[in-house]
Amino acid sequence: MDINEATAKAIAAERSAAGLTIKELSEKSGVPERTLIRMLKNERDIKVTQIAQLAEVFGINPHELIEEAEKFIARAARNEARERESQITDDLIDRIAAHPEDYDVAANRDPNARLEAETPDD
Repeated sequence: MDINEATAKAIAAERSAAGLTIKELSEKSGVPERTLIRMLKNERDIKVTQIAQLAEVFGINPHELIEEAEKFIARAARNEARERESQITDDLIDRIAAHPEDYDVAANRDPNARLEAETPDD
């Protein structure tokens, strides 16, 4: 997720929290409705001046929108890392299942392993 997409998500969250329609947000901020729609769909870069206009409507500072965007980016990065870890684990399990002979441990091949298990503790 890039900063533009994350900022669009932050704007969408603030708009929802404020209970504003896109049309209302457009009218209050001065950002054209079509531009706002394209921004929220991540089809258009968001200008700093537009962030300032929108933040004013939400009653927050522009940097707060960016901070929220950074949180979206951090969350997305954590989710991607979890997905990669899960995929690596799944791949390893599949590899072991397909070729168990390559991953056998010495204890499983020891002919005396059963005898050792029967040896009483002193």
